[in-house]
Amino acid sequence: MNEDYKYLLASYQNTASELFTQSIAVNAKIRQLNDVINAQNEKIQEQEKELEKLSKVKNTTRSTKAVTKDSGTF
Repeated sequence: MNEDYKYLLASYQNTASELFTQSIAVNAKIRQLNDVINAQNEKIQEQEKELEKLSKVKNTTRSTKAVTKDSGTF
């Protein structure tokens, strides 16, 4: 019976170690992806500001001249 506990304990230790390693790897990946999300959100905010500036500029631009129709003859 003592031998059974020895193998059981070894299995628990091995599994616990693997789960701990996986947990750390998942936590690192979550942190990395959160950093990517934050960087993308900053880019989105910058682009929204640029769009807002461009839309203000577009509303204040000069009007274009009317194009006259060409008769097509020499």
